[in-house]
Amino acid sequence: MTNKIPLDKRVWPGVIFLCILIVAEKVWPVPYAAPVLVLFLVAQLVFFRDPQREPPREQGPLAPADGTVVKIDEIFEDKFLHEQAVRIRIFLSIFDVHTTRTPLAGIIKYQDYVKGKFLNALRKDAFDHNESNWIGIENRARRVLVRQLTGAIARRIYSDVTIGQVMGRGEKLGVICYGSGVEVSIPRKMFRVDVRVGQHVTGGTTLLGAWIEEG
Repeated sequence: MTNKIPLDKRVWPGVIFLCILIVAEKVWPVPYAAPVLVLFLVAQLVFFRDPQREPPREQGPLAPADGTVVKIDEIFEDKFLHEQAVRIRIFLSIFDVHTTRTPLAGIIKYQDYVKGKFLNALRKDAFDHNESNWIGIENRARRVLVRQLTGAIARRIYSDVTIGQVMGRGEKLGVICYGSGVEVSIPRKMFRVDVRVGQHVTGGTTLLGAWIEEG
């Protein structure tokens, strides 16, 4: 179902709270409070924007979130893929859309929420220690593992999917609050990475690379 209002539903508690404060400030004026509260209200609306995205026709795994690629390496992924994988780490600033999306169409086969720290997501060790939610997606032989990661400001991860749920390509997995990170791991034998470190990607539309057909 198409979201008619391009805002994530988690926006409303903050909006209501700020509106109450704005009304209260009219009754009990505080110097400079009104413009500050209005600024926070606008920031809340901007942060929780949830634009509709149309995935490209070209085949290949899509970026799971908006942000800047900060690291690309190769690892042995032992949570879901259980094989050598290309790992792409993406940093989301407070100005990026924080909706996370499916890199490929498929079935949610794995999910694991892991408690951890709340380090600044720009720190090199943040991806290793911060609280996170892992989501594995499978489409026949093709599989990916997406990791939603908290940051110093981000203290909550929302997952909108459950095990067994069928997902379309580029559909919404959930939301991470404020500055954070997203990581995606893809089996090395079936994937050629095309993005580079420092590149800004758009969730649900930017191709991370191409699938390699096994011959």
